[in-house]
Amino acid sequence: MIERLIQARLKQEPAIAAGRVFDGVAPDPVQRPYVRHFHMGGELGQTFCGPDGSDEGSVQIDCFSEFRAGATDLGWDVFRRLKEAGPDFAVDSIRRLPSAYEPDTKLYRVSWEVAITTTTPD
Repeated sequence: MIERLIQARLKQEPAIAAGRVFDGVAPDPVQRPYVRHFHMGGELGQTFCGPDGSDEGSVQIDCFSEFRAGATDLGWDVFRRLKEAGPDFAVDSIRRLPSAYEPDTKLYRVSWEVAITTTTPD
């Protein structure tokens, strides 16, 4: 559920990275720059009476570009888009992870770890 919400939010017009946003692994070949995201885990909200209808999760979002500045700019675009209030989910925290150059792909990467709360589907 959270993956679909992230995907939809980042692809809203104007789409981040011209809509090149992928859940999991990007296709090969892929046009650059692009964004990929992974649901890293979470839990359903509980109270003493049972489930409270919330779904909490952590998502890692990676922004790739052939240039360091491009990856950084894309990363900030993702940050701004996710921190916007919306009816789909609430961002509890956004933490920047270490940036890197990936020699196997020859791409620069900027990453975020995002804690999200949403409601579970009926």
